[in-house]
Amino acid sequence: MKIIFTFLIAVALQFSGSASELYVRVNAAGEYFASVYNQTHYNANNTFKFSDLPGGIVTIQVFNRMTNAILYNGSLSLKNNERIVAQIDGFGQLTIIQRVQIQELNWYTTIAATDGYPTNPYPNNPYPNPTNPYPGNQAGNAEVFQKFITSLKNESIDGNKLTMAKSFVKSNTLSAEQIAQISRQLSFDSNRLEFAKYAYDYCFDKSNYFLLKDTFSFSSNYNNLLKYIESK
Repeated sequence: MKIIFTFLIAVALQFSGSASELYVRVNAAGEYFASVYNQTHYNANNTFKFSDLPGGIVTIQVFNRMTNAILYNGSLSLKNNERIVAQIDGFGQLTIIQRVQIQELNWYTTIAATDGYPTNPYPNNPYPNPTNPYPGNQAGNAEVFQKFITSLKNESIDGNKLTMAKSFVKSNTLSAEQIAQISRQLSFDSNRLEFAKYAYDYCFDKSNYFLLKDTFSFSSNYNNLLKYIESK
C-alpha cells in the first residue's frame, strides 16, 4: 500500500511540473516547422502550440520547411504552470508578447491566473486564437499583409501611399518588422519619418523599432525618430 501511495505522489508531481505552455508564431514569409523540448509541430499557419512542457530552460528551433534552413535556434526560461506567447520575425529575433500563469484544473483543462502577471487578454478562453494570437492584429495574417504591400507597390503617388499606410496601421497592431516593410514602400524620407512616428503607437514590439533604421536614406531622419520616441 505504501509503495502504491508513493507511486501516485510521484505521478502527481510529474504532471504538476509539466503544465507549462508555449505559443510561438513565426511572422515571416514561407512555411516553417518548430521543435521545442521533445515536440515538433508543423502547420500552414506558422503558429505552434507546445503544451505539457517542464519548467526550466527549453530549447526552441524553427526551420524553413522548403529549405530546412534554420530561422531560430535559442532557448527560453519557463516557470512551472506558465504560458508564454512569443513571436519570431523574419530576422530570427524572438519577442515575448505575454507571460501568463496558468492553473491546471484537470488533465484536459487549464485556466489563466493573473496574480503577478499581466492581465489575460483572452477572457473566457484560456487559449489564444491559434490563427491569430495577437488581439486586434488582423495583419498577423501574412496573406492579408502581403496583399497590402502589393497594393502599396501599385500606387505611384507617395502621398497616397502614406495615407494608405496610416489607415492600415490604425486598424491593425503591427510588428516593428511589418512597419519597416511598409516604410520601405515610401519613396521620400520625410514620408517615412511621418509614418514611423505615426505607427509607433500601433507597434506591439516597440523594443524592435530599431529595425526601421535601415529604411531611412539619411541618418538624421532616424535620429529625429529616436528623439520623438524618447519624448513620449
